[in-house]
Amino acid sequence: MARTGKSEPKATTGKTVEDLIVEMEPVPPGGRPPKPPVLQRLLVVVLVLLGFGAGWMAAGLRASLAEKPRAGGRGETRQDLLADGWVEADQGVFTRRCQGICRRPRLYGGGLIDVMEVACLERPCGDIQATFAVLDGQGQEVDKVVETKNGRQGERLQLLIESQKPEARRFALVDFRAKARVE
Repeated sequence: MARTGKSEPKATTGKTVEDLIVEMEPVPPGGRPPKPPVLQRLLVVVLVLLGFGAGWMAAGLRASLAEKPRAGGRGETRQDLLADGWVEADQGVFTRRCQGICRRPRLYGGGLIDVMEVACLERPCGDIQATFAVLDGQGQEVDKVVETKNGRQGERLQLLIESQKPEARRFALVDFRAKARVE
């Protein structure tokens, strides 16, 4: 109903529609609570801004930590990798037996397991294929294992080498290839 400046129609009890709506709304004991004072509102705004600032600082700290060189290595240059025991297997691609953080699982029931690291320093490794000879205690070849993986530039990979042969004692790298298509 639009207001026309006239008073609203009264119900049989002498109350307006607005009075009836107010009566229907639940009121807590002691009346309606007062609105929070300005100081409480200001405190809430300050706390929200402090939380935002703390999050902003934490994100900046995380970004600065990510820019530091990797732990365990002296950097990512050719000379540093060679000094750390890496061998250049292909131009810009370095390999070594795992010496840092290795995920060497235990193998029960005989056999042998080892981890080889590959660093794609100066170029993408592309399709990596490493062939290992499985040698027994006398140095005789008892099996061959071929491991494959795909690597990008700047990436460090781990190749998990596993042989189920109970007479296996060590692995010898026979062939290593890293082929990448450069477009």
